[in-house]
Amino acid sequence: MNRRSFLRAVGCGAALLGGGRAGVRASPADERPDVLFIAIDDMNDWTTLFDPDNPIQTPNLKRLAARGTFFRRAYCVAPACNPSRTAILTGLHPSASGVYGNRDAWRELLPDVVTLPQHFARHGYATMGAGKIFHHGAAGRDRPGNPSFQAFFGMRPTRAPKPNHNGYREGPLSKTWFDWGVHDRKLIDCDTVEWVEKAMEETTRRPLFLAAGIFKPHLPFYADRRTFDRYPFDKTRVPPRKDGDLDDVPQIGRNMVAKEDFIYKNVIARPEDSPGSLKTMVQCYQASADFADQMVGRLLDQLDATGRADRTVIVLWSDHGYHLGDKETCVKFTLWEKATRVPFIIVAPGVTQPGSVCDHPVSLLNIYPTLADLCGLPERKALSGVSLVPLLKKPDAPWPRPALMTMGRGNHAVRSDRWRYIRYIDGTEELYDHESDPWEWTNLADDPGHARVKHELARWMPKQEVPWPINKSKHWIYRNVTWDDAPQGRAKGARPAR
Repeated sequence: MNRRSFLRAVGCGAALLGGGRAGVRASPADERPDVLFIAIDDMNDWTTLFDPDNPIQTPNLKRLAARGTFFRRAYCVAPACNPSRTAILTGLHPSASGVYGNRDAWRELLPDVVTLPQHFARHGYATMGAGKIFHHGAAGRDRPGNPSFQAFFGMRPTRAPKPNHNGYREGPLSKTWFDWGVHDRKLIDCDTVEWVEKAMEETTRRPLFLAAGIFKPHLPFYADRRTFDRYPFDKTRVPPRKDGDLDDVPQIGRNMVAKEDFIYKNVIARPEDSPGSLKTMVQCYQASADFADQMVGRLLDQLDATGRADRTVIVLWSDHGYHLGDKETCVKFTLWEKATRVPFIIVAPGVTQPGSVCDHPVSLLNIYPTLADLCGLPERKALSGVSLVPLLKKPDAPWPRPALMTMGRGNHAVRSDRWRYIRYIDGTEELYDHESDPWEWTNLADDPGHARVKHELARWMPKQEVPWPINKSKHWIYRNVTWDDAPQGRAKGARPAR
């Protein structure tokens, strides 16, 4: 694609990009760094980035981490695409924005909010993006008269097979959306990355904020045959499971699992070597996550080719994790570890130390203020998060703030170095000790000896939350649960949360 047709395709014109030879960025009048903002969908922590013994191979994430700071204990704001991405891009926690679920249209709830790319555009940056940045679908659509990006290439539809790869011919799993398997057609992330590669070749006299939204490993779990060859079926590992794992989980926690319970119930019942089995699904998730890592590698290669890598701040994150049979579920939408712990890397030349690792629990809600801080933009007082620059400079610096996660109004988890404490809107609780229980099999919330731990972690939960205009009696999170409308919610007749 030549420069003229590229500009026509993105619809930005000379107001966005300046002249110059493709592949050679013009000498900028503004010496502030560029930003490469990489979003990945549904990638959990079962990768070699976190542990070389993990099954999912992510050499390019490791390559990126070697350039800057890897936050080994990073957590999403919400274990669902729309509230997680909205929180990152607006800097507002769900309790402040009202975006609690995938169907909440952020542009209607927050008509005047200044999004992260808008903040950069207002202070002299060219802003471009492609793929899945906000949530796809109606709720995640940008404001037509006040868009977040000056140029944007939307996510292409999946090139669906007929019939499904996974062998299901009836029910929800027969739909492309819930498919998995070897897929030889061009995957939509290739379209996204090709567009971003072209954008990197263009020239601008303004610093550039460039976002790349990689859809994999979101369902359908697809990858090409060459990628699958790295994950032989007979060597596929599935997460450990405990019989009766949900016996000590409160009703709302079990409701969260039930959101897509049909996946687990079907795959666990299939013969292991079936294309619709849990083991095959896990194999396909691993290959799909590997494919996403390959897309990251292409972006890094292209950035290096521009000669601007040493003047580019890179941030990579996943919107949430994913359960793969652990906790008796194959879903996100829960407040447990595997649905909330994510890869998170920041490379800031001149600030981060190559190969540094931060072990403090941190939230992705801090991305907005951190990028503004790194690039010299004015501080925005209304943001819910704080800058991570002190940890980028010194990863072991004191950091008293645990990570906060929210799924629906009134349901929160707090993750400290050792503990995960969950409290639901009806006052029911979970508490897990990660020193002895990494898969969260034993709920310690009713042990009086842990009352102080719960009290200390509960201090970080929201004191006030904006309403969520839903029918509580019908919403899947609150089915078979009643509570009063006190600020923190409490089941009628239940004991107060300790």
